[in-house]
Amino acid sequence: MKLKFLAAVGLAATLYSCDDTTTGVGEFVADADEITASAQTFEATTRTLTYDELTQKEGVFSRTSSAYLGKFTDSDFGTYTTDFITQINCTEGFEFPERLKDIESTTLELSYASFFGDSLAPMKVRVDVLKEAIDDTGENLGLYYTSYEPEKFYNKNGNPLAEQEYAVRDNSWSDAEIDSIKSANGYYPPLVINLDKKNTWNIGEEQHTGTFSQYLKAKYDENKNNFKDAYSFIHNVLPGFYVHNTSGEGSILYIGDIWLRMKVSYYITGSEGQDSLVYTSIPFAATNEVFMSTRLNNSENALNKLAEEKTHTYLKTPAGLCTEVKLPLQEMYDALGTDTLNSVSMAFTKYKNVSDNSASSPYKMGTPQNLLLIRKNEVKDFFEQRKNYDSKTTFLGTYSSTTNSYSFSQVNRLISQIFSDMRTKEEPTEGWDEYNNMVLIPVKTETDSQGNTIGLSHDLEVNSAKLIGGEGEEGEKIKMEVIYTKPKFNK
Repeated sequence: MKLKFLAAVGLAATLYSCDDTTTGVGEFVADADEITASAQTFEATTRTLTYDELTQKEGVFSRTSSAYLGKFTDSDFGTYTTDFITQINCTEGFEFPERLKDIESTTLELSYASFFGDSLAPMKVRVDVLKEAIDDTGENLGLYYTSYEPEKFYNKNGNPLAEQEYAVRDNSWSDAEIDSIKSANGYYPPLVINLDKKNTWNIGEEQHTGTFSQYLKAKYDENKNNFKDAYSFIHNVLPGFYVHNTSGEGSILYIGDIWLRMKVSYYITGSEGQDSLVYTSIPFAATNEVFMSTRLNNSENALNKLAEEKTHTYLKTPAGLCTEVKLPLQEMYDALGTDTLNSVSMAFTKYKNVSDNSASSPYKMGTPQNLLLIRKNEVKDFFEQRKNYDSKTTFLGTYSSTTNSYSFSQVNRLISQIFSDMRTKEEPTEGWDEYNNMVLIPVKTETDSQGNTIGLSHDLEVNSAKLIGGEGEEGEKIKMEVIYTKPKFNK
């Protein structure tokens, strides 16, 4: 389909509006007799890709301030479990009250604003103290991959610090109280784990006798400098916790804040000179200044089975399934290699939620809200280096409930760059199409106060989508709508 320009000013403006950074061979000439604008449709092929295949079983990079805890089994996607390691920060220059009498009790509080699954499912959590401090210098990025082996960091045969049964919905709170708390601070009543119930527990091979509060008090009495900053606290007192489930399934907590809370007693002198014993609560938090990492595990057999389906593709978070997109680059280059690409747009349409039709999975998964379109071979560096999408080689598509799809409209920038490589560089062994395979990865966005996206991370919540697409004769191709200009001397 060719559209002849009849009005130089009006239609030239229309072309410029396609993309204000169009690139390619040929100069844009605002003369109706010198430019021909055309549209052409190409077809991309998609297939479902497991994250194990994408990352070579490394899991995904998860350097975030959130943690996840729980276990859930879905009839389509199988069983998913998640737990985490966290250190606790001690602010610089910290001191207990001057006339400290005792640390009366210590709890670990996990605050969550949302969850997935059954709020009444009975679960059991276990808290172990790490063997030793983890020094996060920024060099060992493997610490932040979700496939780490927790056995390297704690003594699984030792005595845990705490074990406790729980459910997402704490029945000690009324519905009205829960609603009031949620409305006041955005969180449900926290999961509060008593750390003083056990009298013998381990730090690695070393066994400690007495409650955890007694241990903390002894460490402070031994040397106040043990609490002078985060480094001293982590290396001399508390290396960190491994928090994981030991039984039950049915829910996943999305944890936003983690607190080590100590109730302490100390003396003050009143106005008449008498001593009074008072109590206060002192919280230490898990913050971005100390180490935290989530581990997760998906049912490999279930995901591999879904990845084999040819008539559509899947997205499944966290770290389950993504969609690979193969662009017809050689075909496009042969047809348009000397033209200017003004716009290349494509959309990925979602089916009804996969879990909607599952009688054995009454809990509907969410829909991934944002997809990153990126070269398959650039995924690792993108997340490790905490890059942001640039709409040049990486693109962000947001789910539209109106169209039930994710749209990308500036892919011409990437394809024009690839065309330049095809003209000037040696062809990769696997060919240009395979070398530039793209993937759609569900991501979470980080925004500033003005709502601008300033960072992306892997979506670690429980979401899924089934997309129109697929491979082979059974799959449906993805339409790529191209608008390009052909200067007169290229006709």
